[in-house]
Amino acid sequence: MRIITVAQAAELDQKAMQDHGISGIDLMGAAGKAIAEEVKKIAADIHDPRIVIVCGKGNNGGDGFAAAACIDQFSVQVFSIVDQDDIKGDSAHFHELCIQKKVTIHYGINTPDDHECDLVIDALLGTGCQGELRDDIAKWTTWMNKLSCFVLAVDCPTGIDGNRGIAAQNSVRAEKTVTMGYPKLGLYIKQGQEHAGEIEAVDIGFPDIIDELPGLRWSTFASPNISDMFSKLDTDTYKHRQGKLLLIAGSKGMTGAAVLSTFGALRSGAGLTITCAPESIEEIYEKTIIEGMTIGCPDGGNGFLIPASYKIIEEKFEWCDAIVIGPGLGNNAKTIKLVEQIVFNAQKPMIIDADGLRMFHGNLNLFKKIKVPYIITPHEGEFCGLLGIDQGQFLDDYPNIIEQFMADFPGVLVLKNAPTITFQNNDAIINSSGNPGMATAGMGDVLAGILGTFAAQGMDVFQTAQAGVYLHGFAADCKIEEKGLRGLIASDILEELPKVMREFD
Repeated sequence: MRIITVAQAAELDQKAMQDHGISGIDLMGAAGKAIAEEVKKIAADIHDPRIVIVCGKGNNGGDGFAAAACIDQFSVQVFSIVDQDDIKGDSAHFHELCIQKKVTIHYGINTPDDHECDLVIDALLGTGCQGELRDDIAKWTTWMNKLSCFVLAVDCPTGIDGNRGIAAQNSVRAEKTVTMGYPKLGLYIKQGQEHAGEIEAVDIGFPDIIDELPGLRWSTFASPNISDMFSKLDTDTYKHRQGKLLLIAGSKGMTGAAVLSTFGALRSGAGLTITCAPESIEEIYEKTIIEGMTIGCPDGGNGFLIPASYKIIEEKFEWCDAIVIGPGLGNNAKTIKLVEQIVFNAQKPMIIDADGLRMFHGNLNLFKKIKVPYIITPHEGEFCGLLGIDQGQFLDDYPNIIEQFMADFPGVLVLKNAPTITFQNNDAIINSSGNPGMATAGMGDVLAGILGTFAAQGMDVFQTAQAGVYLHGFAADCKIEEKGLRGLIASDILEELPKVMREFD
């Protein structure tokens, strides 16, 4: 399903009116009818339902007035937070229509002292929120949240940033959000997910010009696509045809990262794995990775990989079908130098994760020197490290920073967040699986292994990223039924992976 940013929504409005001759009144009237239809469905089983619509000053409030004018069979009261004389533009047309239809309208900034209803419609701000709410708005959102009734938001719950998904204090918590034309990005990320409730995109007559809008092409991942991405397992297949993966991972104190990424690969179907171990601690790898192979690399007794390790790793380039590099490697300057040697000389698709990304900090042009298809998998903090900015700056200018980065980035970006989003060229795919229980050590290592397997089996790197991220999150969603959110750990995903993958075979 396609999604748009706030800027794209504004551009869509403008193009519809200026280039296609669709009036604002027509769009607002269609929005009102769509909201009214949702109201009818929600209130169908309620005897004599009491409907309240809270309208703001802008077009979102106009949608609320348009809805009130269409709800003839139920008792409706409108609370306008602005005075009658301040209702302008297209909103004024539907406000006047409400007056003609004798809809009860209350004006002013004060919330009612005591009011009961069965359904409240939030038509205050829509996508027009950024930062904390003004006091005169916050009193209304607080009032709506205290009502013991169904809350329906128009376009975007008041208080939710339509681009960033960040919730202001006292943001409306809706059971359902009716969004006009296309869902807004902020409904699917950060806190927007929990405030929006069920999301229903409704057709209000926009022309089919979504691909003409500037910026990234945002969409959600459709899980049925996974089956089409996997190649069929032939009856006479054998381990060398099921993907041979080379993993460069782990160091003293972080051998778990190597183990988890290796088993992430094996549990997702890799035929063979070789995990490169610092020679002085190879015994730990040998004892733990019993289904995979290990290879000891000279480390000078340091417990981390160094440039002297390169020759023995290079010998495996031809053998493997894909490479995972980075999990748990550490931040030693010698290790970073080794990573640079591998990344620029590798001959197979790569997954560059975690510490494997340190060499690119402050030097993004190095990405253009990679000769093979590749995926990078930073979390939000690591991504900011790549760009040399702090997370506050990133959040303040999201998604513009992402768009600028992707305009010059030749690989696939898997940005691990809530939710994880996969980017390639102009496409941005929002993952639809996963949960807060995944915020624990080792989850990214498991994902790196899964991605390595799919790439080794010949899957296109963009499809690899989408399928891997979804299955990783889906396994976590299934596992919380047993473990709960707080007790979920990375190795739980390893147990669940074969079960969830069976559903797509």
